[in-house]
Amino acid sequence: MVKTSFENVDAELWVHPGKLGIAQPSVCLFHKSRESGAQLLDAISELSGDARPAQRVITFRSCLRPRPLRKMKMKLDSIGDDLKIMHIGFDRDTATITLTEVGLSLLKSALQIWLDGGEDFGVSPRNSALNPKAFGKFDRESGELWFWGPGYAGP
Repeated sequence: MVKTSFENVDAELWVHPGKLGIAQPSVCLFHKSRESGAQLLDAISELSGDARPAQRVITFRSCLRPRPLRKMKMKLDSIGDDLKIMHIGFDRDTATITLTEVGLSLLKSALQIWLDGGEDFGVSPRNSALNPKAFGKFDRESGELWFWGPGYAGP
């Protein structure tokens, strides 16, 4: 069930058809104003206090972009053989980000930069200090989450 505070977030979520960084898929977030999208940071804060595994679901308003996504699931789990940092992917209308504590910290930092006005940047397991040779299977298969707006609507 989606919490009321995480419903119809005033931001756009979609999958870019190409590669924006070094991995695919490129899941993209855009907001028209710096105030829009703060609920994502709230969801991260709630997750960090929960026992593992934990999950938050965020829904987004409809958008006219090609390949729009309606939901984002953020799942916090413990470090394991397959997952050391994070995995970003999508299925149908839902982006899924599975995180460990390390990934949670990376995503939280990226969201804060975005809410402070940063744009045209991505986050993925490759942003961590962990050597890529130590990545788990899901880290290696992860896409990227890209942040856009309000000054640049995206590619």
